[in-house]
This record gives sequence, structure tokens and C-alpha cells, in this order.
Amino acid sequence: MKQKTKFFWKKNIVIFDEKCRTVLDKWHITHPIYEKVILPLEVTIYQAHDYKLIPAFKREYFKMLNRYVPEWKEKDPTYLKKLEKDMVRAHICNRMDAEEYFLYDFEHQNYWQRLEWLSDKERFILLQRHYGENVFAELRNKSFFYNLAKNYFHRDVCFVGKEKPFELFLQFTKKHPHFIVKPLEGSLGANTYIIEVDSEERVHILHQKLIERGEWIAEELIKQHQITEAWNPSSVNTFRVPSFRTKDGVNILQPFFRTGRNGSVVDNAGHGGIFAVFDPETGIITTDGVDEYGGRFECHPDSGLKFKGWEIPYWDELKTLVAKVHHSLPEHHRYVGFDFALTNEGKWVLVEGNWGQMVGQMAELKGIRKKFVKYIS
Repeated sequence: MKQKTKFFWKKNIVIFDEKCRTVLDKWHITHPIYEKVILPLEVTIYQAHDYKLIPAFKREYFKMLNRYVPEWKEKDPTYLKKLEKDMVRAHICNRMDAEEYFLYDFEHQNYWQRLEWLSDKERFILLQRHYGENVFAELRNKSFFYNLAKNYFHRDVCFVGKEKPFELFLQFTKKHPHFIVKPLEGSLGANTYIIEVDSEERVHILHQKLIERGEWIAEELIKQHQITEAWNPSSVNTFRVPSFRTKDGVNILQPFFRTGRNGSVVDNAGHGGIFAVFDPETGIITTDGVDEYGGRFECHPDSGLKFKGWEIPYWDELKTLVAKVHHSLPEHHRYVGFDFALTNEGKWVLVEGNWGQMVGQMAELKGIRKKFVKYIS
């Protein structure tokens, strides 16, 4: 009963807070009442029930303290209490998790400055609310998205699963004995492998292992251009272009270049990769490189290439292609985070499309919430 009471309070705080902010978005004059009275009261009730709405929050709180404030045990207990309360405040009001709180330097921002930032959770909630769960499901499924945009992949693809004939996979491996496999509904580069097979027996063994673990997409390897390969040769280094289809045409928001680290086959930040934002008008990188933990790099730590000032090759052609691909998709796909790679022939190829995270905020140290809301609305 006690647990149910706690959950009741926490759940209703979140519902009440969201309704409050929806009204306040229309009546800005009442914002001070929310900031000074309503939100502090919600935080107090939330803390009183030990974060039970999100059990991991307190665990994440200490984990992030160890990562971003390593000397926290030596701090004044009053400071820690204030910090904890403020992080809960940011969680309720801005949907920020404990890590985002530090990555976006919320500790040194006031209420109005924090409204500029888009948390990953709010990104997903807003997209779901505007477009629906079915749109996300279509993009998450690599098979479905491939069939929507296969004219822009420019490479052979084979789907692997219990319902897919083994013969198709065998034919694919005969043509491409060296290839890459990804989970059909995977993300962030997890469980992505480059594989080489040299016999039909090995193909049989591999096929069995794959279908035991779910459904996969096998793709012909992309031979990247020497310009992008110079950053890191072990990964195909890609370009994320968040594209919004609006009544005014296609708008691009905070695009970024991604490069892997020495030995890694993927360039995702979640696997050690580094990204840097570039100007959508000029195609020139405007920030230092940034990794998943907010570490900043003037130059790539392995290749030594400098991020700021590097010009994206053939950017005008890619920008035109992004609009073409986006307009080829069904109308309900109004936001897509496209990933592209540049081949050794100087041709842009589509890698995948998804509801991409707006991690460019970390690199630019600039929130894009208002623009994001404007574009998806």
C-alpha cells in the first residue's frame, strides 16, 4: 500500500506538472508562480517519496556525481542537498536525466536559460505526441526503412531471420564474403560487426548463430572516401543530418560529423566515437569534437586532424540529396535523422534514418528546443 501511495504521488506530480507547463506556455505572465511556488512544492513531494517513479534516478545521481564531481564527498553537505534538489527540479521541469544535468551545465543556469535545452526524453515525448508511435516503429525497423528509401542506399542488403530463406543469405555472402551485420531494430551502433566468411560451412554456422539472437540486416561494406577515411580508417565516418519537412520546405537543424576511434568499426559516440557540429549553410565544422561524456577535443586524438574549420566535402550535393530523400518518404515522416557516408567514388550513400538524438547541443553548448518544437509543429 505504501509503495502504491508513493507511485500515486509521483505519477500525478508528473501529470500535473505537464498540464501546468502546457497552460503556462500560453500565459507567460504566470511563469513566476510556477517557478517560485508550484515547482518547489513538486520537488519536495517528489523527494519525500525516494524517486520511486524512476527507481534508477538516485543510483544515476551518485554515478554522475562520481563522474562529473569526483570530489563530491569532500563538499559541504549543504551544497550536496541543494544540488540534489536542483537535479530533481530539472528532472521534473525539463525532463533532464542526471547526466544531461551536468553535460548541459544546468548547475549554472537559471530557469529561463534551462528552457532553451531539449532533453532526450522530451525529444522522444514530443515526437511521439506529434507523429505517433507507429512512425517511430517504422524508422526503428531497418528493413521497413530500407524498403522506403532503398534507391538511396546504393549497396546490396540482405535480411536475416527465422522467416528469411537461408539461400538468400548464402547468395549474399558468395557475392560479399566481407560484410557488416546490425540488429534489425538496433541503435547506437550496439552489436554491429564486420564479418568475413570463406566457406559455405561457415555461412551455415554464422546464420544459425544470428537467427538464435534475433533478426539482422547484412550489408555490403561501404568503401569510404579517402577524405573521411583520414579521420579514422577502421570505421565508416558518417554525417548525421536532422531533417524537418515543414510547409516551408526541408529544414536542417544542428547537423554533425561523426568519426570513430582507432580500431572501432562504428563511429557512434556510445562506442567511443567523437562528433562535431557543422554549419548547415556553409558545411564547415564550427565546434571542437565531443565524446559521449562531454570530453572536448580540438583535434582527433588518433589521427590528429583538427575539427574546427574542416569543410564537409560535397556539402551542397548532400544538402540537395537530403531534401530529395525526405520528400520521397511518406508524408507522415516529417522528421528524420539521416546518416550518410561518402564513398570512394565521391557518391553520397544513405546509411540509415531514425528519430535521431539532438546531441549536437553538447558540442555547440547551445540548446535547440524552441527550433525543434517549431519545426515539428
